[in-house]
Amino acid sequence: MSCLLGHLMGYGQADSGIVSTGHVSALVQSNGTMFSQKDGQAYNHFNTNKVAQLITYSGQWMVGVEGTTVYANKNDNWQKPQLWPGPIDTVTNLPKSAVEWSKIWTITRAEVQEHRNKFDETGYQMPSNITNWPAKHNDNNISEFMAPYIDWNINGVYDPENGDFPSFEGDYAAYFIANDLFGENVFPQANKLGIEIQGLVYAYNRSDLANTMFVKLYVINRSDNNYSPFFYGQYVDFQLGNPTDNVVATDVQRNLIYAYNGDDNDEDGFGKNLPSAGCIFLSHPLSASSLFTSTDSVRGLPKSEAEMLAVMNGKWRNNADKYAVGTGISGTSQQTTNYIYPKKTDPKVGDLNWSDENSGDTAGKRKMLGVIKFNDFKSKSYKRIDLAFVFAQDEENTEKKLQEQADQSTDFYKSTLGSSIVYTQQNLKVYPNPFELGRDKAFYINALSAQLVDKTGKMIVDLEPVDIYEKKFQIPCSEKLASGVYYLKAVTSSGLSYSKVILISNR
Repeated sequence: MSCLLGHLMGYGQADSGIVSTGHVSALVQSNGTMFSQKDGQAYNHFNTNKVAQLITYSGQWMVGVEGTTVYANKNDNWQKPQLWPGPIDTVTNLPKSAVEWSKIWTITRAEVQEHRNKFDETGYQMPSNITNWPAKHNDNNISEFMAPYIDWNINGVYDPENGDFPSFEGDYAAYFIANDLFGENVFPQANKLGIEIQGLVYAYNRSDLANTMFVKLYVINRSDNNYSPFFYGQYVDFQLGNPTDNVVATDVQRNLIYAYNGDDNDEDGFGKNLPSAGCIFLSHPLSASSLFTSTDSVRGLPKSEAEMLAVMNGKWRNNADKYAVGTGISGTSQQTTNYIYPKKTDPKVGDLNWSDENSGDTAGKRKMLGVIKFNDFKSKSYKRIDLAFVFAQDEENTEKKLQEQADQSTDFYKSTLGSSIVYTQQNLKVYPNPFELGRDKAFYINALSAQLVDKTGKMIVDLEPVDIYEKKFQIPCSEKLASGVYYLKAVTSSGLSYSKVILISNR
């Protein structure tokens, strides 16, 4: 199975990259935008038909509320991006240069495997994407919790020349870092959230996932604000070949927003082999979805922070309820719903079977938003969000085909990705360090569990939790330990990490 990723990137660090399963290919930008080039032209397609594109654009929407102030960020087109490349300075809370950080890092499983086999061989030329993997950097005041990697020699530093290598899901992947602080916020109050996003777009060389692109996001609150609530939304502008004959739906049970061809022929696109595409919210339940079909005061795109908050809450931009009948603008209290065209999947209004086809609208260009809601998002904390984009074609029932692909992708995520431990470069907080045996009673470690290991990685002892709430851990049988350099191997909320510790013994 061929893969374009890496072929585009191999000559140097670029600001966009292609991820491909071999059957579906898509472009990822350094600010996290997916499926479109910098000039707005879509770039994502089945490799058997590279002319007809599937999605025009997809970007992140976020809203946070602190007290009576609404902070909002909307990415709905290539001309006015609201996320910019690069991290946020952890001391000043200011963004780093979007020009200097306008980079995307791509990697393949085959490249990593070759590196693991050959890194210590004379004459081995290390690929630049392994050398430049952003697990280390020379910029000041940037969090050490960056791109995950395997610390092969357990020295706490990413040094691939000594065997370290990138850690990532999938067989082909692209990593980006973005923030909402660098440029101009288009909303009237210009209230920026102070959010940094570290994202991985990845795909597998598997026949059952040939039509799936996964996305893993760490959404980090670098600001001093404690948001309550906080909303994350994924905006998707569907194309599906000829964009003038599409319809959309929300599958609440599958946490899926999707579009499919609205008639039996996709003229000047996919023809009779009808296309469909969707976005699954894998890690959190879908709390709302919306459709934007016009620029009017009800169904158009939000133009202010207040309108953004209304849309994220499942209402129209003017804060009016959404009704599961007709175009959704008017109805009774028994017909209210947070979802656009849920058909029979929303238990609240399932018997109404509200769909795009029975709304009174004609098939055409469709733009959707799926939303998940968090009750709070504290300062200096993060949310992990997992998504998947799925695609399908079928001459008889492309909607059913897409639902089957969504089920396969969700089942794979739940059985494999949702519970997997990823090795990260998280900066463990360990105190005291050095640790004086006989005097110091316990370590304070921001971890769920921890082991003491030696320089070779051999486990010496499991640390005993004394107080999980206070993150206190004791070393059992510490009288057997000699002074020296050791490592803590800790499981944290974001993965597996190592930290060097010094033990001092007076015996």
